[in-house]
Amino acid sequence: MLSNALDWPTLTTQWFPDKQSHPDKNYSTHRLLLGTHTSNEADNYIQIAHVQLPNPVAPDVRDYDEEKEEIGGHGTAGGAAGKDVASIKFSIVQKIDHPGEVNKARYMPQNPNMIASMGVEGRVMIWDKTKHTSIPTGNANPQMDLKGHTEEGFGLSWSPHEQGHLATGSADTTVRLWDINQFTKTSKTIAPKTTYTHHNNVVNDVQHHPLHQFLIGTVSDDLTLQVLDVRQESTEKSACIATGHEEAVNSLAFNPASEFILATGSSDRTIGIWDLRNLNVKLHALEGHRDAVQSLAWHPFEEAILGSGSYDRRIIFWDLSKVGEEQTPDDQEDGPPELMFMHGGHTNHVSDFSWNMNDPWVACSAAEDNLIQVWRVANALVAKDTEDVATEELEE
Repeated sequence: MLSNALDWPTLTTQWFPDKQSHPDKNYSTHRLLLGTHTSNEADNYIQIAHVQLPNPVAPDVRDYDEEKEEIGGHGTAGGAAGKDVASIKFSIVQKIDHPGEVNKARYMPQNPNMIASMGVEGRVMIWDKTKHTSIPTGNANPQMDLKGHTEEGFGLSWSPHEQGHLATGSADTTVRLWDINQFTKTSKTIAPKTTYTHHNNVVNDVQHHPLHQFLIGTVSDDLTLQVLDVRQESTEKSACIATGHEEAVNSLAFNPASEFILATGSSDRTIGIWDLRNLNVKLHALEGHRDAVQSLAWHPFEEAILGSGSYDRRIIFWDLSKVGEEQTPDDQEDGPPELMFMHGGHTNHVSDFSWNMNDPWVACSAAEDNLIQVWRVANALVAKDTEDVATEELEE
């Protein structure tokens, strides 16, 4: 759909939860949260972008596409029915000065104007975007400075249950919990509420469980997935631990629709599917990437669909409901039955991707090739009970 070259690559991307409809227009406006990863001491920013997406076109038999065997949908430019479809547009609307590269940025789910970022040297910062101008001033001035980590990190997760609670993980091997409600006007520096030392190597990712407020998952270069129960007193031991990857574990994602299921992505090129009730063995291993798996996210509304981004420049969508299905020899050459779709539009490492909550089969992806891409899986592929689909139909 859209491939936009940024001045500098972003290591982080996330759709904001809102969507602005325009009753008299054939498009809606969505917002993206981005960062920058510059070089040669160039300035860095947290960036807010507006993305104009065309509204889905109601099916009309006059718009039947014989080649795709589809009627209408995203990306249909006009057609016999005479329905014009808006072009996709991308624009940066706000730049907030940031000290050093933005490793990761995420908005607070209870208040999307509040943004947490992780930067170099272990700094965790909180920004209220409403208190910053749209044009950078040259002075990085976060609303809060969360000090405790001694090395840079990429693990960052807001609690969906408690407003203002945040978990971070860093190369200093610790996981730290923060409560920004402790902020006072006399000092914008906040110390960690709790520091966990249960890992013995770089902590790559952390995530609050979406359904159980006391559970936090963490993964590390020490090859483990561990789950913290914050009700327990010990900060040196986790509640449970899983080993099953042969190299560093880079990312994890709890399934928001199934309380016991979670996924882990590893430098061993595989994705582990786990059941919290028995972490002694993986439920399944997803194999299809050719390099380290760096990012994972479950589809917001389709329980069985998992997305993964990799250093192999690809994003794969997996349909776990297809695991174990019989395949013909020709189908086996294309990958396992659960490999649903592959986006191969980037030319360098994929650093992050995000599902759009308002148009659930639209995703954005960021890579080290300076590109931010917005794309949608074709209707033919995501329709229920889909038969075999030709390769050219797989993406619009």
